[in-house]
Amino acid sequence: MRKTAVLLLSLSTLILWSCDVSVNRSQHLADGGRSSGMTTVNGRIIVGRDCTVDGASRTVNGRIEVGEGSRVKSLETVNGSIALGDKVTVDGDAATVNGSITCGRGSTVMGDISTINGSLELNNTAVSGGLRTTNGNIRLGEQSKVHGDIVIKGRRSLSPWTDSLEIRIEGGSMVEGGIDVRDTGRKVTVTISKDSSVRGEIHNAEVIKE
Repeated sequence: MRKTAVLLLSLSTLILWSCDVSVNRSQHLADGGRSSGMTTVNGRIIVGRDCTVDGASRTVNGRIEVGEGSRVKSLETVNGSIALGDKVTVDGDAATVNGSITCGRGSTVMGDISTINGSLELNNTAVSGGLRTTNGNIRLGEQSKVHGDIVIKGRRSLSPWTDSLEIRIEGGSMVEGGIDVRDTGRKVTVTISKDSSVRGEIHNAEVIKE
């Protein structure tokens, strides 16, 4: 709840002071375009191929899509998923509250990737920070690399979501940090293929090596 409130407050503040803002419509940056930042309240943000976004892209109720070869700053939504195409660079964090995050092949995220109610999927993706979720499964495939930790955050109240989560690390992927399950009441399974690895310690999870 605290992260949700902070994200909503930051979005509201930006909307009040920014000129490049929509309220009840989506924003679309055409292929090859450039923007100083993209913000809306009730709408999607769609960044085309080979674009550059010099400021943050933020929405409250909407999906964020970034096309192949584009370079963007931080990505934030509350109720919506985030999808990165192939060879996308995010110079910041990618964060959502209620939605999944998927990263295409050859993409790079310079910060953290986080969600509360949603899954995380990385395909040949490099993450300079860590991965964080509360109620979502995680999959690293196709030689993905996470430099920081994977954290399963603790729930502060009863949740309708499943009490079991799965983290799969496969296809030559690597986690340089560890895996920290902070919700001791949740069953978390970490499956690691024989060509993949976790260099740090794994806490409060069952480890299966394939």
